[in-house]
Amino acid sequence: MPRRLVIVCNALDDETRTERGINTDSPAASRKVFMMAMAVRRAGARVHVVSFARGRQDGSGRLYRLTTGRRRGVSVVYLPFWNLPVLSELLSLLAPIPVLCRLRRFQGETTVVFYNSMALHVAALLSSAILGLRTVLDLEDGEPQRSSLSAGGVARRVVKLLFEALCSGGAMLANTALAHQTRLRPNLCYYGTVQPVRRRADWREPRLRVLLGGTVSRDTGAMQLIEAVRLMREDKSGWCAQLQFEITGNGDCVPAFLALASDSQIPAVAVHGRLTDVEYDDLVGRSHVGLALKPCLGKLADTTFPSKVIELANAGLIIVTTDISDVRKILGVNALYLKSASPLELIERLQWIANNTLSAQAISQAGASAVRAVCAPEFAGRELSSFLFDAANDPTS
Repeated sequence: MPRRLVIVCNALDDETRTERGINTDSPAASRKVFMMAMAVRRAGARVHVVSFARGRQDGSGRLYRLTTGRRRGVSVVYLPFWNLPVLSELLSLLAPIPVLCRLRRFQGETTVVFYNSMALHVAALLSSAILGLRTVLDLEDGEPQRSSLSAGGVARRVVKLLFEALCSGGAMLANTALAHQTRLRPNLCYYGTVQPVRRRADWREPRLRVLLGGTVSRDTGAMQLIEAVRLMREDKSGWCAQLQFEITGNGDCVPAFLALASDSQIPAVAVHGRLTDVEYDDLVGRSHVGLALKPCLGKLADTTFPSKVIELANAGLIIVTTDISDVRKILGVNALYLKSASPLELIERLQWIANNTLSAQAISQAGASAVRAVCAPEFAGRELSSFLFDAANDPTS
């Protein structure tokens, strides 16, 4: 029987993001959605990404109409976005309904995946249930603490209850700890899908590029790196000249990195801001070390999974990471782990890499193999397809 997957999300390509002036999206989330879509398509299903394609509305009154396209064989629908208070949210809330009704005409099995339980997804969730479609929650971000009794906290609780009542196909989880935050069953831990690597950095280069990307904020451990760079510059050790830090993305710590970049001391710091997918892939291909510094005891430690670990390890970077979530489950001993948010501990790991490049390269190669064993497209596609479609016909699920 033919199979169709519909992914309701806010994923964006660079062209749509630029056209709509959006700078509040998550590049990592978009990558994960599109890679998942391509993996399931590879397993034989037709796939549609239905994206709200919205950012923070600016009150300009500008209306972006519904657009469609294809991305590597995947059908993409970008819903309309209106830059007006209240009307913006109302339009986005209702816009998926006619799209889902049209897709319902498909003869075969249809599963609708919702990227996180959000108020904006409620109308699409209700419509899918009424149309008799199988629904699955992709739980990427859990609650770091109990919802408060404020209006916003109560609303989030109501939305969560709706998803738990109406998601007939269970939940995909960003990590194993999230199983305790939902009653939905069955569950599948999905960490992401890797893509072929076109370029790997040369470890014989005189400088090793150390990459920190994504949300550059206190919550993601950026201050640990800022303090580490300051200490290294005060110490003036010769090995520091072997490092160049590459900072991408947005966040509250970017100004501090810009201040460091304006100084010519070693180690060097370069701040790139938000890059296109092509630019980012090029930078990853020239980098040697990937940093994932979310604090071990922070509110994000067990509520999500740092998907950039998968991406960077696959590209051949040695990963220096805090021991959070399921990172060790994927990489095992093929990464350098941080036990604390101490900048001194981070400096120790970086110094070891600078002084042991051959051993560091060997670890990076083993890490790439470990990631591909779990997240290769052919494996991930079969596993996702089995969960999204076959489980619906399994009386024991």
